[in-house]
Amino acid sequence: MWFDPNPAKHWQPAQTLGAAHPVHQTRLENGLTVVHQYLPFTPVVTVDIWVNAGVTQEPNTIPGLAHVLEHMIFKGTETISPQEFDRLLERQGGMVNASTGYDYAHFYMVTLADQLGPCFAHLAELLIHAAVPETEFLQEQDIIRTEIDQAYDNPDWVVYQSVRQLIFPNHPYGRPVLGLAELPPFLSADHVRNFHHQLYQPENMTIVLVGDLTHEQAMDLVHRHCDWPPASGSRKPLSTPSPLTPLGQRCYHAMETPGIDQARLTMAWLGPGVTEKEQGYGFDLLSVLLTGGRTSRLVSDLLEQRGWIYDVHSEFFLQREGGCFTISVWLDPKYLEVAETVIREHMYQLGETSIPEAELHRCQQLVVNDFIFGTEMVNQLAGLYGYYSILGELGQASAYPQLIQALEPPTLQHLVHQYLSPSHYAITTLQPCSY
Repeated sequence: MWFDPNPAKHWQPAQTLGAAHPVHQTRLENGLTVVHQYLPFTPVVTVDIWVNAGVTQEPNTIPGLAHVLEHMIFKGTETISPQEFDRLLERQGGMVNASTGYDYAHFYMVTLADQLGPCFAHLAELLIHAAVPETEFLQEQDIIRTEIDQAYDNPDWVVYQSVRQLIFPNHPYGRPVLGLAELPPFLSADHVRNFHHQLYQPENMTIVLVGDLTHEQAMDLVHRHCDWPPASGSRKPLSTPSPLTPLGQRCYHAMETPGIDQARLTMAWLGPGVTEKEQGYGFDLLSVLLTGGRTSRLVSDLLEQRGWIYDVHSEFFLQREGGCFTISVWLDPKYLEVAETVIREHMYQLGETSIPEAELHRCQQLVVNDFIFGTEMVNQLAGLYGYYSILGELGQASAYPQLIQALEPPTLQHLVHQYLSPSHYAITTLQPCSY
């Protein structure tokens, strides 16, 4: 089989998809941003609506408010009854979902192109005119509590949230998106309505449409259903997060729990934010170098050679104000201390020794391939465009493979020196109570 060691040079969305079917970004007079790409080879359209209304915009006294509003968006308006939108989509074979993050919330649906009109009209109405009915609000709290309880029953989630609290103290990034273990007892439907009124405004939203819909059709649809008035007057921020600062020491939290056989260990470092996103791309490469496959450094050392662990995974989470680089290990409790020591040694070596070219090329190939496979579907493209647009960097959406291929060993070594200290980091461990 013919094999190309550098697939990015043949797959360039800015010169293939982008040339034949360019991505258009338009800002309307009311402040709404519209992103559109016409893809006639698919019979469906994905609509992905992003709102600057994540955890960082919540009042500090009401953690979880953004997630509660995500649930209540679908509970109707003065003209749309609860469940009406769901039934409409189901009759047409479409789907809808939503999620909340630290910097944003987004709502997305997929439907046949010839059925888009009424579905889009309903979704637009729900987003801007959500009524948050009192009865529905009280009923939905039980569903949200169940979702929170299920998360706290997941040991991997608990460890991850713990290490975020260590790396982001006194900042919204350090608390769970879902909210704390208990919803605030004073939380009311009025709190949710006020949060919605403050943030779900056209200048704070991006609508992405990708699929079998021409640019003229897309803009006509948006003008007909999203001609909302701009927000009146200035709006005071609901919260002002503290600046992020790197840790100056090792911050450790140990936990125990019944009902598990494997211990967990997660280490975390503060990384660059959106304004240094090119550095964030370097962390994607470092993640693969450390844990991407059997020949990666930590898998080879801790699993294949020493046999101390069951699995290891690393990941970089790019966020607006500052990212988070994590290394997570599943292992026998007796290896917790020595595994941490070995990981520290690898971080030290990364900062002191240049990465061999062959190893770097392997990592670049894996990262680029992952990007390619992750943008094959219409909904994946819509998510990509929405994410970069809400961060103010839509032009970078298709440049990722080329930026990854351009990274060189000295750049990565500098990143390690700057961010990945072998002595200053957050670490959380979880092991069985009986151990």
